[in-house]
Amino acid sequence: MDELEVQGGLLNRKSLRSGLKNWDHSQQLGEHPLARLQIVEFRRQKAGYGETPMGYGIALRETLQDAINELGPDEGEPEYLNKRWRPFLILSEQYLQGRSPDYICEQLGIARSTYNHEQAQAFERLIDILRQREFIQTSEGVATEKAGRERARGMRAPFLAPPRPHYTLVGRESLLQELKEQFTKADGLNVAAIYGLPGVGKTTLAIELANDPQMIDHFEDGVLWVGLGRHPDIMALLSFWGAALGLPMDEIAKWLLLEERARAIHSAIGMGRMLLVIDDVWEASEGMAFKIGGPNCAYLMTTRLPKIAIDFAGEGARAVQELDVRDGLRLLSRFTPEVVDGAPEEARKLVEEVGGLPLALVLMGKYLQKETHVGQVQRLRRAMDRLEDKEARMQLTQTLSPLDQQPSLPAMTPLSLHTVIAISDESLDGDSRRALRALSVFPPKPNTFSESAALYVSQVPVETLDHLVDCGLLESRLPNRLTLHQTIAEYARMEHDDENPGKRFVVFYVHQVEEHRLDFDVLDPDARNIVTALSNAESLGMKVELVSCANNLFSFVESKGLFELVEGHLEKAAQAARELKDEVGLLTTLIHLGNVSHHCGNYEQAEKHYQEGMDLSQRLGDESKLGEIFKGLGVVAFSRGRYQEAEGWYRQGLSLARSIRGTTLEGALLTNLGVLLNSLGKVVEAENHFREALRSARALGDRETVSRLLMNLGAMAGRRWEYSQAEAYFQESLELARGAGRQDTMSFILTNLGALANDQAQYKLAENYFQEGLSLAREVNDRARVSHLLANLGALANARREYPQAYVYLEEGLALARKIGHRENICLLLTNLAVLLKDRGDLQRSEAHFQEALSLAQEMGHRRFTAAVFNNWGELHLVAERWDEANRVFQKALKVAEEIHLPEIVAAALNGLARLAAARGDMDDARRKGEESLRAFQKIKHRRADEVKAWLEKL
Repeated sequence: MDELEVQGGLLNRKSLRSGLKNWDHSQQLGEHPLARLQIVEFRRQKAGYGETPMGYGIALRETLQDAINELGPDEGEPEYLNKRWRPFLILSEQYLQGRSPDYICEQLGIARSTYNHEQAQAFERLIDILRQREFIQTSEGVATEKAGRERARGMRAPFLAPPRPHYTLVGRESLLQELKEQFTKADGLNVAAIYGLPGVGKTTLAIELANDPQMIDHFEDGVLWVGLGRHPDIMALLSFWGAALGLPMDEIAKWLLLEERARAIHSAIGMGRMLLVIDDVWEASEGMAFKIGGPNCAYLMTTRLPKIAIDFAGEGARAVQELDVRDGLRLLSRFTPEVVDGAPEEARKLVEEVGGLPLALVLMGKYLQKETHVGQVQRLRRAMDRLEDKEARMQLTQTLSPLDQQPSLPAMTPLSLHTVIAISDESLDGDSRRALRALSVFPPKPNTFSESAALYVSQVPVETLDHLVDCGLLESRLPNRLTLHQTIAEYARMEHDDENPGKRFVVFYVHQVEEHRLDFDVLDPDARNIVTALSNAESLGMKVELVSCANNLFSFVESKGLFELVEGHLEKAAQAARELKDEVGLLTTLIHLGNVSHHCGNYEQAEKHYQEGMDLSQRLGDESKLGEIFKGLGVVAFSRGRYQEAEGWYRQGLSLARSIRGTTLEGALLTNLGVLLNSLGKVVEAENHFREALRSARALGDRETVSRLLMNLGAMAGRRWEYSQAEAYFQESLELARGAGRQDTMSFILTNLGALANDQAQYKLAENYFQEGLSLAREVNDRARVSHLLANLGALANARREYPQAYVYLEEGLALARKIGHRENICLLLTNLAVLLKDRGDLQRSEAHFQEALSLAQEMGHRRFTAAVFNNWGELHLVAERWDEANRVFQKALKVAEEIHLPEIVAAALNGLARLAAARGDMDDARRKGEESLRAFQKIKHRRADEVKAWLEKL
């Protein structure tokens, strides 16, 4: 380990804090580990202090004082209300002046939590300052030592690399370490090339590597650096290297041939150990002209062009990627920590919109730093607003020193995203340039698009696309997929005013959706492109294509739950269909809008769409579409708890479907009707509907309906405690749903699998199923399913006595169910919440929830819920010792449960009545009802049978 690494490890918050606490004690400061820093030793020697703890302590105090002073924004008087003075004031006031944090907080007008955060940042800045000074001091020490060796040889080692930027490198630690190891290992490859997008930080990485102390120490004979650019003067640049190596200029001028100058430089380097950096290479032959070192030299080349990097370095070629969001925020915070900390979501959005491109982040960071230095909130707001403008971001500039000048730009040209991308653009031929602009109609990275789409939209041969890939402007992703970085796409759009590529883009994806309407595996990779095609169809006035694409896409939308994403497009499609007088297209769109509104929980709007569609379908005489509308109206009525109305719509639709025959509509309506009848307690009739629908769906090969029917049959088997049969139904249903890509149905099945596991006391398995189902339901934005799963998770958490978590689940679920007006889920959640409150001893609130749940269940005619509410309410009366009320509601629960054959609730109500009798002292009645309850639980193999048996034994 070298000296810098040893000393650098001393610099951390803990060591600084302990050192500053000894501020007034020079002897203790001199004995502190920080006194071993090179900068302290240099100050001690320069000041003439003794080589004693006291001398080192004084030198350390002065070193720290200088570094803390640098934390201030200028040389003026400190301003307590100026945020930029906080780092200086926080450290100097607490540690140098000995004031308390509370006093400093009061002076600064900030909370203690803010103080702690700001102090941590102040320490980090102080560490950066000290590390930079330590590096300079150590490098100077290395340079001094080398200078002695070089004087002995009669020469000075050249160092032509540009200086490091004032901000530290972010997100490149791993790549930097790889390159260092490659170049410094005895058996390491001596050639490397890094390539990537304009502005990705290739040159910055090369500068960091060339300035690294370990590299400087290893390449003891110097670093040669050359920036080529688009049109390099090779002979002049070789002359510059020759002069740096000590060759006389008059001799260099005599060598008129490239080979002569190259050979002379090669000879001058000889056996020296040097690093040769060839920056910004555009032609392989130009880069090779500088590969002229001796056997102990290493080469690093930077280029935008992947092919050149591979030609130059082979397996030593490495791509430099953009920064991820985390590292992008770290880089941005180097310039404007207050923005990243104070507006994290806006900062994250900026990082994402420029695709993590370091140059863009540096330019934005410096702009924000300049605009916010006075601490005015409104000025910061205006600056952030400006950065939302893509064109404004492209035109942000940075003035460069002569040493930082881009080789491909004219001298003293300010740096901007636009100028660095324009260099690549200007290198393209006409066809490639037109293709790049055409491809900007595609959504940018991380989105991808197929090669066939790119060829159709750009109308160029495949070789032109290959050329764009070779130029590093178009990126290849997976087999036959391409992508365009955000900044490249923005640049190309700024230079693009032709509508034709946009129209071809729409046409391509409209045809793709028409051809693969039900082939979701084909559509899935292009989902974002297709939605963009809908937007483009709207803006370009392509009404026919809009109506076609919006409706043909709906099956895919439904399977993925992308309802909110396409709702606006469907509304525009309906408007377009009206303008086109396309009544058939309008009818289809209205049905899809009704479906979307229902899934988004907007039941009133769904009903309006279906009603308008019903009038139109009756006028057109389209019985198939009318049947679909009856089904939709039934689903909306069912979700609102209007069971009688729902049954009417379903039966009207079923009558139509049976007259049409050969469609999947009949099976779907039988399924929905079965679900409704089951909710009303008509179990046998419901199962008959399911089995009839299953035969019909299987005959038609309608796998989606088969999947739903198996799920419903599984739920019914589960209620009969036929666990194995229920599991078999659910697993087959899940397999079919997966095959069809129906995430909404999968979420529903996982709900049932969780309930089945819960009934068998497999609580961890139940939770896993519920959580997986919840994740899917949230993904497809099925809010009704989300609220149902939250009800189940809440009940499960309550059973495990995890009361706070149960309350969170149930409150969230109830708020969501109320928001969308899903009365069945409201009833379920109210019941579960009432049970939780009862178990927690809050009997008054529990009773209010039971009362609301019962009113809702009876209003809906939902007899299963009615029985469940009565039974759970009876338990509350038992706890409250209201014997008559307990008897009344348990008897009601028993009556309803017996009428609709709910054996679990029958057994539970009998158990409640048995405990009530025991509480009243009637032991004979208690034993009689307890034994009835035990037999009922044993008959269905319920887990509570053992509990009742143990109670009877104690009785």
